Amino acid sequence: MKMWLKVMRGDKILRDLVYEGKEKLTFNGFREALQNATYALDVSTPVLLRTHFRHFEEFRRAKFTPSDFIEEVDFTALVAELVPEEDKPSRAFR
Repeated sequence: MKMWLKVMRGDKILRDLVYEGKEKLTFNGFREALQNATYALDVSTPVLLRTHFRHFEEFRRAKFTPSDFIEEVDFTALVAELVPEEDKPSRAFR
């Protein structure tokens, strides 16, 4: 799974990261990828609900607000967007 995480304050991106891992697009895979990506961004991991995963799966985007974090955060949103996997080019012409 490949996803783009953005730490935002208002409409401004404070930090971002493109995370690429071997996790599958399942609830547990999304949770693991989110934990790894937030660790790399040095922000706390939000509380992940099934609703967040359903939005990520259906709309390819999940938004976490400060109320989704146990610790106090200094940003207004953490946005995770699924990056579509690129098809490998065919080797028809050699």
